Amino acid sequence: MKFKRIDQVVERRLCMGCGACAAACENRAITLVDIRDQGIRPIVNADQCQQCSSCVAVCPGIDVSHQPFNDRGSIIAELSQEWGPALEVWEGYASDPEIRYCGSSGGAATALALFCLEKQEASGVLHIGARPDTPLENMAVYSRSRAELVARTGSRYAPAAPCEKLSWIQEASCPSVFIGKPCDVVALRKFQTMNPELNEKICLAISIFCAGTPTTEGTYKILEKLGVVPEEAREFRYRGCGWPGFTKVTLKDDDSRTPQMTYEESWGNILSKYGQIRCRLCPDSTGEFADVSCGDPWYRELGPDEKGWSLIIARTEKGRQIVQEARKAGYIELQNADPGILLRSQNALLGRRRQLWGRLLTMRMMRVPMPRYVGFSLFKSWLGLPVKDKIRSLGGTLKRIVSRGWTKPLKLTVNPETDYVFPDVTDECQVGQS
Repeated sequence: MKFKRIDQVVERRLCMGCGACAAACENRAITLVDIRDQGIRPIVNADQCQQCSSCVAVCPGIDVSHQPFNDRGSIIAELSQEWGPALEVWEGYASDPEIRYCGSSGGAATALALFCLEKQEASGVLHIGARPDTPLENMAVYSRSRAELVARTGSRYAPAAPCEKLSWIQEASCPSVFIGKPCDVVALRKFQTMNPELNEKICLAISIFCAGTPTTEGTYKILEKLGVVPEEAREFRYRGCGWPGFTKVTLKDDDSRTPQMTYEESWGNILSKYGQIRCRLCPDSTGEFADVSCGDPWYRELGPDEKGWSLIIARTEKGRQIVQEARKAGYIELQNADPGILLRSQNALLGRRRQLWGRLLTMRMMRVPMPRYVGFSLFKSWLGLPVKDKIRSLGGTLKRIVSRGWTKPLKLTVNPETDYVFPDVTDECQVGQS
């Protein structure tokens, strides 16, 4: 199916909510809305839309393609089929104790971003932070200092659209760091293809590992479980301040009470049940298109006072060079890791990827529009599944298609009482600084 406008992508449930379409639209015809039970979605103003299809050209939801990389001599061959290009793998953590403590795992992404700010003359870091007035919502931010980076550490397991503000990178005087989910980095790369001048404006692209983005409804379910009214929250932290840290709410008018639950409770029992449809069809959970990707080395048993560690993968020569320079400059502590650490740490992500070919086949047979992938070896991965899991990938998808009506276009309804409409803010200084 050929898409001409981004709202057609939304109707076919292929939107990933990255926000790149809003940045690509020169006519400002796109408004982003966080629909509580769907995720961030673009709404198109038909009167302003010029049918240029720039919004579709940068969309990571409809197609993702790898350029061939198997012939690159430095690629780790045993990882290339199912983990993408990897030049080197480390375990490590931020040398700065505060960054290591506040970060979701070992603070590696923040440490690398800080190195680029202070030693590589980067103008700033485009990433995600909590919205000050509504801490349950995410917003794109442009951090220019250590203080701003530290204030915005920690994972944000709710819809986030960092690509909405790619214009900040374009307008910056020096190159910038970009931190986002794997789909955000794909959108960035597509944006670079459309705007080659942006290539010189990216100092480093960092991806976090991602098991899917829960809708905002998941966050509200956490608050409900904790007995907190949303309006009472002054700060909401999904994890961090220890590894993996607690999901914690700071109340506006009661410092004596800090409702919290473990990460296992919040993610495992609540948030993971509110994943978005398109996330379940993603082959890239570990940031294959980034310069560097970072995640959790879950293979280790975590103690009660565990200090954070990060799993770090260099995807490009640029990424490897910056990681090594950051180590020499004392920003990050590293130790070489064997490639098998990825499977031991992220077995669930690999399992989802291995089932993907069967899911896509079922969608094709049922004439449900699906994303197009090139260069991911999905069929080879699927063949390696046990017969029971093959059947589950086919039968489970068929059941969802029928029970959830995926054969019919999705008609979005914006509820002004529960859904968040992103303000049209263009002043970088207002939004990009705390």
